[in-house]
Amino acid sequence: MNTKEEPIGHDADEAVQEIGIPPCPAILTKLLRETRTDEPDFRRIGQLIGGDVALASAVLKVANSSFYGLRSKAASVQQALALLGMNTVTQLVTGLLLRQAFSGSVGPGMERYWKTSMATSLIAALLARETASGDSGVACTYGLFRDCGMPVMQQKFPIYADIFDGSALSPGEPVVEIENERYDTNHARIGAQLARSWQLSDSLCCAILYHHDVLYSEEILAGAQPGAPALIAVGLVAEQLYCTAIGTQCHEWAVGGDWALTELDLTQQKFAELSARVKASINRM
Repeated sequence: MNTKEEPIGHDADEAVQEIGIPPCPAILTKLLRETRTDEPDFRRIGQLIGGDVALASAVLKVANSSFYGLRSKAASVQQALALLGMNTVTQLVTGLLLRQAFSGSVGPGMERYWKTSMATSLIAALLARETASGDSGVACTYGLFRDCGMPVMQQKFPIYADIFDGSALSPGEPVVEIENERYDTNHARIGAQLARSWQLSDSLCCAILYHHDVLYSEEILAGAQPGAPALIAVGLVAEQLYCTAIGTQCHEWAVGGDWALTELDLTQQKFAELSARVKASINRM
């Protein structure tokens, strides 16, 4: 297990490249180029997103969900940009494109993964707003990308199914250790590499890379990118809230739950209030 932050090594890089990760979509490259100019053109951004009907529809569906709590519903991408802001919409698009990149992967397990991933990402955005722990759009993107290495490994290794569905795991057992033993790499490394290739921020990539390790070694925190520990905490709490809402168990809550609540300065009372809100929202999805 890693005990300090370090770049992905050559062996791991080779393993990741051999597995194969989805390339950054052309539309995302264009969108990021536009949003990073000194004076972004909102009309051009709206046109880029609106040019992909499926993507535009998905953006509106997520933007109008109860998790964002908009007083008025967005009827167009331009309205979503005005109501949510350029950064939040860009983060939403990035996450939605991730799912499109795996559109060829089907099956009950994959559908369950994306349903969980989307719900967790929306809860993460809600948590970031409620705890003032960071940008809600970034938290949403992190929720979608946190375990994105798993569908990559599922595509490559047929025997990965027992890890993918959780049946190979015991409570509190680090999934990355099982993956390292079997494949000489793990989904966190692959996910971080994918995030880097998709031009996501250093703090987000760091959070993806160490979102398991930090729960077992506090030394990771000392060298982590600013903002990464908060993202990791948001992701874990979001997963626990989702699991509570659907009546299942979060695999690593017993290990890192207290740390995550402390990191976000989240009291048990506030956690219970959020749990009730999330459960009501999940039931309406």
